[in-house]
This record gives sequence, structure tokens and C-alpha cells, in this order.
Amino acid sequence: MKNFVTIFEKTENIHLIKDVGQIPYIMHKKFGYDATIVTVKNEKIYDYLEDEVKGLKMRFIPKVKFGSISLSVIWYLLFHAKNIDVLHLFHHRERTYVYFWVYKLLNPSGVAYLKSDMGYKGLINHNGLLPKGRLKYKLRSWLFYKVIDKINIISIETKNSYDFLVSHYPQYKEKFLYLSNALNIERFYALSPLKKYEEKENIVLTVGRIGAPEKDNQMLLDAVEKLDLEGWKVLFVGPIEPAFQKNIEAFYDKNPNLRGSVEFIGPIYERQKLFDLYSRSKIFCLTSVEESFGFVLIEAMAYGNYIVTTPISSAKDLTADEKVGEIISDADALSKTLEKRMKCEMERESEEAVRYAQANFDWTIVLKKLDQRING
Repeated sequence: MKNFVTIFEKTENIHLIKDVGQIPYIMHKKFGYDATIVTVKNEKIYDYLEDEVKGLKMRFIPKVKFGSISLSVIWYLLFHAKNIDVLHLFHHRERTYVYFWVYKLLNPSGVAYLKSDMGYKGLINHNGLLPKGRLKYKLRSWLFYKVIDKINIISIETKNSYDFLVSHYPQYKEKFLYLSNALNIERFYALSPLKKYEEKENIVLTVGRIGAPEKDNQMLLDAVEKLDLEGWKVLFVGPIEPAFQKNIEAFYDKNPNLRGSVEFIGPIYERQKLFDLYSRSKIFCLTSVEESFGFVLIEAMAYGNYIVTTPISSAKDLTADEKVGEIISDADALSKTLEKRMKCEMERESEEAVRYAQANFDWTIVLKKLDQRING
């Protein structure tokens, strides 16, 4: 049995149901690896170890640093590198390259796997993986080119980012792997079963930090006030930024007739209740200026929502180039799209969204490519 070790020093309980925990967990559960997360103990209890990621191990290290470099991680690698078959790290950072250098020095035959977690716009702005200018970035660039030959796999989360990297770094194209983010859809359905289309309600849903500048929730409010909702509800789910409260009050002052149709639910922390709301909804709307990926879109698709999103980095991937959703850029376009979709039955579109999510954004499907690359 191969040892798969993820080092992520900031791991909290919530990370166990995100990519930090799900990648090693699925590699263990579905592909037979002995998987461990190495982290500082950031919480007293990691509840999800008992149900969501049962079988995944955690190894806690002290928080001892020299600048951004964890001396505890270095110490861990000095003693354990030879027994690690796959070392999995996140992000293009100085410390990441240092950890890989130590690992490969001690275990040249081990597999060094780096998950980039980098959006297409970031790559374009940097004209590559590495930002330019400041002295710290020059150090990062120097370390990257010293270590790149030792890194076996560099995964990237969107197709446009993958294509950019292959063309920008042709000498390293064999290292790059398109590996989308994903969900454990089997677990989602176990918590809240998928509803049939006729069981759904006329709900437009959005989920996130309501009022955060990058979420641009005002766009949805501006679009909604142009609509005759005709029995539809628009639900905003998530913690509300205090500064956005005045926008909400101004919206209701201007549109008092929409108080019963546009609702701000607040955060839903119980996963089963949130998944049930996804399952009941017909349309999911994301108005973000940018997202690192957009996990909420996959969650909504897996429950048969029609996706309406702004052109975030993953938008084309998540909508299959608008075959299972639409990409809009402003409130007018959003209003027209919602009006059109509210007036028609979307059973076929709902079924297509579910099929597309299950075929392309389930961790078992996605990580099969990683397992094949590791063993190839």
C-alpha cells in the first residue's frame, strides 16, 4: 500500500470536506492509498474524521517557523520522507518549493505532486505561474526553476489554465495535469437525496458571503427588480456583510412588493439542510467578479440546478461551454436570462446538469487521472 501524504499546515475541520481533505481521503477510499494529512492542530476536535473522511489519518506537528518556512515540516520530512510514496502540497510558494527540495533530496524516487490552486486570470496577470517585480517574487522564481525538475505532477483546475501553461512552459508540459476540483457526490446524495424535477420549487438560489465586494450580489438585486417573479422566490444564503445591509434596505424601500419574494436566509451551516435547498431549487446564480474555482456551482449542478454565472475562470468548464448553463456579464443580461428560464420548463436541462456534474466533477472520476499518472 502506497503512502499518500498531504501537508497543509492550516488544516481546520472544514478543510476535511474541501479539496485539502477530500483528495487524500478519496485516494485512500477509492484507490487504496494509506493517506495522511500533516498539519498544525488548529482545532480541538476534527469531527469530520468520524464520518465524512473515515479512514483518513491526521498527524499533528508543532508550529515552529523560520519566516514562512515551517521547521516542523522540514523536521517531519527528514524523518519520514523515505516512507512517503506521494507528497502532496498546495500553492506556488517559496516554502512549497523548499519542502519539495528536501523531500526529493531524501527520496528521489518519490512522487512530488503540487496542486496549483490558481485561476486563469491570475496566470494571465502574472504571465505565468510566478508574479513579477518584488524581491520576494524573484526568490520564488529562483526556487521554482531550481526545483521544477524534481516536481513530478503539477495539476491545474481549469482547461484554459492548463492550455496556457502547456503553451507557456512547453519544456514542462509532461508535468502538467488538468485536474478539476470536484465533490464527493455519493456522500452528498447520502446526506440529501436528489429530487425529481417535479419535486423542485420555483427558487433562484445564490450561496456565499453575501455583500462581499468580490461576490457582487448587487448585480442579482439589480436584475431581480426588473422581473415579474410570478410565484418565484430568490434566496440569498450566507453570512451578510454589515456594509451590505444598507443595500438590502434600499432594495426593499424601492421594491416593497418584493419583500416576500426576495429573502436573505443567512448562513446554513448544517450540510444536509443546505443540500436540501440545492435540491429544491431550479436555478443557481453566481455573480462573482472572480472565484478561485466556484465549488457552489458544482454543488448546485449535482442537484439539477440550471447554472447562470459570470465569466469566472472556471465558467466554461462548469457550463460545458454554456451547454448546461449560461455565462452573463451584467445585470441586464442576467435579468433577461432569468426571465427566459423562469418562463419555461427545464426538466431536460436539470437532468443534463446532473449527468454533467456526475461525469466530470466527482472526486472519484477526477482523481482516477491522478492515480494513473502516479502509477504510470
